[in-house]
Amino acid sequence: MNIKAFNLENNSRNWNDIFHNPKPVELYSFKTGSVHIHRRGTINPDHPNAENILDETLNVPIMAHLIKHQKFGYYLLDVGLDKSYFYDKYGRLSVPLKEEFYQAKNENIAYHLDKLKINLKMIFLSHLHSDHIAGLRELPIDIPVVVGKGELGHYQPEIYGDFLKGVENVYELDFSKLDSISPMGKCADLLGDGSLWAISTPGHTEGHVSFILNGLNQPTLLTMDAAFINDNIKYGIAPSDYTWDVRMAQKSLDMLINFLNEFNNVKVLAGHEYPED
Repeated sequence: MNIKAFNLENNSRNWNDIFHNPKPVELYSFKTGSVHIHRRGTINPDHPNAENILDETLNVPIMAHLIKHQKFGYYLLDVGLDKSYFYDKYGRLSVPLKEEFYQAKNENIAYHLDKLKINLKMIFLSHLHSDHIAGLRELPIDIPVVVGKGELGHYQPEIYGDFLKGVENVYELDFSKLDSISPMGKCADLLGDGSLWAISTPGHTEGHVSFILNGLNQPTLLTMDAAFINDNIKYGIAPSDYTWDVRMAQKSLDMLINFLNEFNNVKVLAGHEYPED
């Protein structure tokens, strides 16, 4: 596996200017399986505003998002699960920390892409937890993969499973070299034309990334796991389960909420929610 720096750009200083110049990009979201999670943990139970939030088990989707750019082609934001989870809820892993996932027939990411006859240009990963990267095992190894700087340092294939095995090129997003675009922090223009933005949202993991799609119909914020579910945004409480730094995760969520309050025309899609029509 070759690790390289991704060529980052940030030529804008203002989200109003960005949103007044939408681009021909479309978003297609795929459910690749599901997982049971506990509400308390999905919403940090130690947060002062969490006192009256009851615990319950939630069944949430495992998502992957396809970006279609009329000029540049197709890109994935996270890859979800491969088809091994249809046969085995552990994805045929033998490592110590195996998560239980559930998958119906033809929910795996390769099925969705093959059905649409998609040739991917690149894969952008929000972070390296298994429910976001397991699908790499059934995708061509020569598709470049892009992650936030800091993710690879915490990647433990011997514990969680080696989903990057065989991937030829992994590129890192180093946000430290970029300016902030208020009220967001560090932001990167991934395709160079203002159509797809990566937002540095550390906390859930060190190099966690959220995304903004600046499409012709409406801009969309994809929080990824900076907000697991819509209630993270509704109550203003970040997740704590599977989270590297809860304090930093809350800071990133607060930033996203401030952004949504200022730009209320932006559609928001939480990491484990299926988009509404």
